[in-house]
Amino acid sequence: MSLPVAQRALVLGLVAACVALLPFLRDDLGESSTFLPICLTAIVLCNLLTSALVLAQFLARGSAPLLGLAAAYFAAGLLAVVHLLVLPGALTHDGVLEAGGQSASWLWAVGHGGLPLGLAAALWGGPPAFRRRLAGPTVRRARAAILTGLAIAGGAAGLTWALVAFGGSLPDVTDGAKLSPLGLAATPVVLGLDLLALVVVARRGRRSPLERRLLLVVACMLAGTALTLLSLSRFSVGWYASVGLELVASAIVLATLLRDVGRLGTFGAADARAGAFDALTGARTRAATLVAAEHLHRSRAPGRPLALALVDVDGLKAIGDQHGPLAADAVLLTVANRLRGQLRDGDVLGRSGDEGFLIVLPGTDADGVTLAVDRAVAAVRDQPVGTWAHDVRTTASGGIAMVGAGDDAIAVALAAADMALNQAKAHGRDQVVSPARAQVVPLRRAAAGPPRG
Repeated sequence: MSLPVAQRALVLGLVAACVALLPFLRDDLGESSTFLPICLTAIVLCNLLTSALVLAQFLARGSAPLLGLAAAYFAAGLLAVVHLLVLPGALTHDGVLEAGGQSASWLWAVGHGGLPLGLAAALWGGPPAFRRRLAGPTVRRARAAILTGLAIAGGAAGLTWALVAFGGSLPDVTDGAKLSPLGLAATPVVLGLDLLALVVVARRGRRSPLERRLLLVVACMLAGTALTLLSLSRFSVGWYASVGLELVASAIVLATLLRDVGRLGTFGAADARAGAFDALTGARTRAATLVAAEHLHRSRAPGRPLALALVDVDGLKAIGDQHGPLAADAVLLTVANRLRGQLRDGDVLGRSGDEGFLIVLPGTDADGVTLAVDRAVAAVRDQPVGTWAHDVRTTASGGIAMVGAGDDAIAVALAAADMALNQAKAHGRDQVVSPARAQVVPLRRAAAGPPRG
């Protein structure tokens, strides 16, 4: 799935601007005593406020990626505070902590290599068992947030102490206006880490607008790193541009989150009224899923996408007739686990009937939901879904619809998804019908087709 046109234009514009600056990178623009303190203070505020807003979403919804994003921005904010206190010329001539001239350079390398990697790790979210546990209704999210925050604050305090105690003896990474041999050796490492993070974020962060903003964040960090290493001297064109890019990177996600302030919530009370979870599969009941969909529809920001998908197990009745009802139940449980493993923590998985599931995907546009359901259907196809007694292979079919505006938007989208699912079955099953395709596009078929029934 390609990036949206606007985002491709921004990335291309960023590349073009950096290329245009190359002939002037080392031109001296003169010293400014206020530029750096103002920018670093703004970066601190942006990172810490972003961390707080993402943390609020984690406490409301439960999600390993959200906790990871909050942790990454909290760590970046604290690093920026330490950088502000250490950097000579920022607040005082020798730096408030007087930690030595090379401390700021080492902190810069840690920050510019660490934040992109932290964002990439947050999108991964950790092992599936860890992600499911954090997304569970009984997890102590506040406790997890406090422990994570204390660990990061302790790490920042330890780093500050080490810089004050040993900063004067740190190896040189810069030598005047040039990189030292150690700096030359470290340059490809920092750039390589940023490039690695860019690839990971580009591959995994394509589902929601917030995730796609992270690609711009890492691209800005990478561009700022390259400009700093090419210009090296302070108060040059490249140096001013790199600090500006770092400020832009810290504000991108914050601007996205501020649009959603006050729209958070949980499904708890409504879940209790609806009977929240299906005893067989662990997915939400159909009633609880519809309650969650209505909640997400009412609370979403204007223009924020919301998608519905119906996924049915192909030939489940035939499996039950051939191997018995317990085998059909085992297949449903296996498929539910496969679907859950392919979905994000913020997605809602519920039962839609005897043979399938209803999935609600907040913040996901037509291309994103097509990608997600394609992967989910492929996960059903790729491996056996039977029990210990039967080696059963089957496939699944999916229908997708986007939720529009209005009080009956969920009901309208559900009917559209059901029609799309029927089209997928009528055209041979093992495929997904999506508004992003405008026509039925069969997926790769399994070697052994599903039983028909």
